Amino acid sequence: MDKLLNSKSINGIIQVIASLFWVWNFVELLYLYHYTDILFNFMYPNWTLVLFILMGLIGALIGSSVFLKKKKIKNGYFLLIGLFVIGLIINLIVVS
Repeated sequence: MDKLLNSKSINGIIQVIASLFWVWNFVELLYLYHYTDILFNFMYPNWTLVLFILMGLIGALIGSSVFLKKKKIKNGYFLLIGLFVIGLIINLIVVS
């Protein structure tokens, strides 16, 4: 089990999947805003959606660099969590 947790390929794949889920969520939201007739109570501005998509793509690049053994696992997770925290802060600022 310890060998599996320290595997760079498994951790890199987890980071890429988490980042691509982040991207998919905001791409779908951008699509729903512009190409459907759904009425939303609250809509994010387009610049925040694009910023979140770019942050998710950067997270996928970080995960792929962990997968390719260019970064350490711990540094990859710290960078990924940092991106998500920055996104959360931007989300809280925009919502309030």
